[in-house]
Amino acid sequence: MTKMEVIAVQLEPNSNNPLVWLKDEGQKVFLPIAIGNFEAAAISLALHDELPPRPIAYDLLCAIMDGFNVQVEQVLVSALKDETFFAEIKLLRDGETIIIDSRPSDALALALRVNAPVFVADQVIEEAGLSIAGEDPRLPVESDADDEEIAAIVEAVEEDASEALGQVAQQVVALKARLQEAVELEEYEEAARLRDEIGRLEHSIEK
Repeated sequence: MTKMEVIAVQLEPNSNNPLVWLKDEGQKVFLPIAIGNFEAAAISLALHDELPPRPIAYDLLCAIMDGFNVQVEQVLVSALKDETFFAEIKLLRDGETIIIDSRPSDALALALRVNAPVFVADQVIEEAGLSIAGEDPRLPVESDADDEEIAAIVEAVEEDASEALGQVAQQVVALKARLQEAVELEEYEEAARLRDEIGRLEHSIEK
C-alpha cells in the first residue's frame, strides 16, 4: 500500500459532482474519488481548518472516540469494485486493533480531523490512479473557481439542513395535536410515548 495525502476537493467539470483528490508523497500519482456533497463539504472544511456553524457528524464521532480513548491509527482505501471504492478505518483502543468498514469519503473526513495517515492499496492505484509525467505536481483538473465551488457545496448542505429542521418543526406540531387528542381520550400510554418523541425532536432542533 502507498501513503497518500488528501489535497483538494473539486467539482468534476462534466458532471459537476464533487471529487476528492489524493496524491502520493512523491507527487507522481493522483487518485480522484467521487463523493457526495455533504462529504465534500466536510472534507473541504477540514482541509481549510474551518469550523462549521455547528458540529457535524464527524466532529461528534471524534468527540465520542476521544471520550472512549479510541484512536484512529490509519485509514485505507482498500478496494475498487464495480466503480465503487471501499475503505477501512483502523482503530486502536487499549492495545487492541479494530478494523471498521467505511466509505472512503467518511474515512477521509475522519482522518483529516484526527491527523491520521491515509493509505491506498496498490491495486487501487493501479486501477484508478493517474500518473503524472515530468515534474508538474498540479492536479489534472484545475479550477480557478475552486473556493467558490466548495462554498456553493457548503451552502447547499446548510440549506438542506435548514429544510430538514423545518420538516422536524412541522412534525412536532403534528405530534402535539396527536398528544392533545390522546390526553382527551385518556390514552395515557400513547400520550407518554408522544411526549417523549416530541421532547426528542425539540432537543434535536435546539442543537
